[in-house]
Amino acid sequence: MTGCTGSARTPDVLMDGSTAARPRVDLEGVSAAPVLTRFRVLIAGRVPKGSLAASCLQGPPRHRRPVGRLVERIGVDTESVSIRDSSGVNACDNSPGGREDDRRWCGSSFGRLVGGRLRDPRLDVGSCTTRDGKPLAFAWVDADARAKYVVVDQGRYAEAYEVAGGLPVRISTHDVQVGESRATFRISEHDGRGRLLRRFELTAVPAG
Repeated sequence: MTGCTGSARTPDVLMDGSTAARPRVDLEGVSAAPVLTRFRVLIAGRVPKGSLAASCLQGPPRHRRPVGRLVERIGVDTESVSIRDSSGVNACDNSPGGREDDRRWCGSSFGRLVGGRLRDPRLDVGSCTTRDGKPLAFAWVDADARAKYVVVDQGRYAEAYEVAGGLPVRISTHDVQVGESRATFRISEHDGRGRLLRRFELTAVPAG
């Protein structure tokens, strides 16, 4: 359930019902109220039963063999798992909206790594929605090596994702143009003290 407080209507809970916290530092240049997303890093071969990662491994990437670390993320309207294998990175994406056939995950992606980095953000667009049916989109960001936080402007608030596990950061946006299969992510990256490293806009389309 997504809750709000104050006139700015900043979410006060995340998708799993946990309390939404603020980042521990002030994020330079972020004017919208920041909400800190949650993450957990797991090790391949030691994934707890019943975890998001275990569910993902039974879903779209079930034929992949994970290596290294896996990262679970919980946002305001989203859940995701990023899983590394020998050839690239897999994602399972989820949201509170409906989906066909009551599938556990509303979307998934695979991105091939070249020189340890993704060729494109591997957009997942239109298959996941909020509870009231508004579309969501997911993508990966290869963060700057100095970055601690990747922040996405969601309009009335900003979601802050902590870089973790040596994997690209799986982020989401509400700025979706479904008819064009396109989504726009307004992103800033910050170091551990909150200092702005770079700001950019990512307009992504599904890879062909």
